[in-house]
Amino acid sequence: MNAKLNPINSAKLTLGVTAVTLSVLAMSFKPFATTEYTPTTKSSPADQYVVGVQSIEITSKSTGIAVIKLDDFRVQVSFDYSAHKDSYGVPGSEFTAVDINQLTIENTTDINGNQYRDFTVYNDVVQIKELIRGYIEKNQLVEVEAV
Repeated sequence: MNAKLNPINSAKLTLGVTAVTLSVLAMSFKPFATTEYTPTTKSSPADQYVVGVQSIEITSKSTGIAVIKLDDFRVQVSFDYSAHKDSYGVPGSEFTAVDINQLTIENTTDINGNQYRDFTVYNDVVQIKELIRGYIEKNQLVEVEAV
């Protein structure tokens, strides 16, 4: 049984399958609904804090107090620190490094002076410690005595 393929039937079959496939795809396509952009008015929890050191006072060789600006609040903290000589390994890069060992939040007020209970979380405390450490090192507020 030798059957010869008829090229006309083959072309008709190919065109028919293609037409059916395209029509199915065209029917299933739905254009995306366009909506007008409206900016959000609520702040999300991922918004960054505005944090900074308002003032620092070194009260002894290992303690100090600071006022930290945390958004629209002022957080007064007391801290214990230790200082030691450090360097970057290059001659002339010596500096006094500071470690904040203890941090206590004394009180929290808003910009009008109204008292609030402590609302800080762990990440706030870590950030406050780093701010204090960086401020002391940058402004060279403490020095280690030579032995």
